[in-house]
Amino acid sequence: MRSFTQALLVCGLAFTIAGCGPLQAKMAFKDGNKFYKEENFKLAVEEYEKVVKLEPGLPEGHFYLASSHQALFRPGKDTDDNAAHLAKAIEHYKKALDLLQAPQLEKERMLRRNTLGALTAIYSDDPHKDFEVARGYAEQLLAEAPTDPKNLFAMANLYEKFEKIPEAEQTYKTAAESNPQDVKACGALAAFYNKPLWEGRSKFDDAIAELNRCASLAPDDPSGYYKVATFFWDKAFRDPMLSDAQKDNYADQGLAAVDKALSLKPDYVDALVYKGLLYRVKALTTTNPRERQRLIEEAQLLQKRALDLKKQQQEAAEAAAAAATPAES
Repeated sequence: MRSFTQALLVCGLAFTIAGCGPLQAKMAFKDGNKFYKEENFKLAVEEYEKVVKLEPGLPEGHFYLASSHQALFRPGKDTDDNAAHLAKAIEHYKKALDLLQAPQLEKERMLRRNTLGALTAIYSDDPHKDFEVARGYAEQLLAEAPTDPKNLFAMANLYEKFEKIPEAEQTYKTAAESNPQDVKACGALAAFYNKPLWEGRSKFDDAIAELNRCASLAPDDPSGYYKVATFFWDKAFRDPMLSDAQKDNYADQGLAAVDKALSLKPDYVDALVYKGLLYRVKALTTTNPRERQRLIEEAQLLQKRALDLKKQQQEAAEAAAAAATPAES
């Protein structure tokens, strides 16, 4: 790997002053990207600092320098160095944004969106939490692509963090309605409905309705039905306000969903685990000792089967990896 110093030697000292800056910047950017991918953000910062010094008009340099500083920031850590990382992140995100006012290429438009998203997130949390500033960046992001679910999620998450629940709900709904075939969009709305945000009211039924719609978008994908089952288990197991009859009913609905998943993928380990957990919920709600014992035994069998399958799958993966590795001569 050529270093910044090596670049000077390649260019020659006299030529460096005249016109070798772009080459040095390119090499530093390459090194910075390597460290960034390795999550060695301290060294990445050093390289990207060279880039923005040599090529101050390069938005990518400012963006990745900002992102590296942000990665080094630790929320809640009250030190000058830590605060400086976030301050530097904001400074260079803003410089990148200034350079991306009228992006022409798709990669430039994507970089602008990512920059706006990063600034929205920073101003949505302490220590710079500011609704108006965050919303300003989020609105610019949304203006770039008003129906893009990622942009709508950013706005919805902003509203949620500032406890503007009706606005968050409407934005999640807009994402789902604008992207009716997008499983992630309906899944995000379902997850939102399943949160304890509703002041004594429950939107669990709305969450399940959305999850069922998600599953119907990809009827051959077992993960959709598995997700429904996990919601039913979580509700039945964790909600202390439910009666035993309600818990039993939710467990039955969860079992129906997980059986759909297993009919599509019989060796679906996670689905087998949740089927066992749902049987355990039913065991807790029954007053019949024999039925309770039967349910517990069924849960134990499912747990054993899941563990055996997981072991088999790991062994098969290891064998495949070994077979793909060239033998040493």
